[in-house]
Amino acid sequence: MSKDVESRQVKATHFMQGVVIEAVLLLVVFLLGFVPMWLKSRESASRLSEAERHLNLAQIQNALAAAAVDVQ
Repeated sequence: MSKDVESRQVKATHFMQGVVIEAVLLLVVFLLGFVPMWLKSRESASRLSEAERHLNLAQIQNALAAAAVDVQ
């Protein structure tokens, strides 16, 4: 009976080690796919912010030019 209990404990330990290894590998694979997408998204957000800044500046210049034309 004691050997049977020890055998079950050893099997459970091996099973848990396998589950932990699979979880770690799954996390690594997820990060390998996520990190490049995150970096690209961050770069795109930065470019969008810069484009919006330029757009706002152009709109202000356009409004000033229209006001100058209206004054004349």
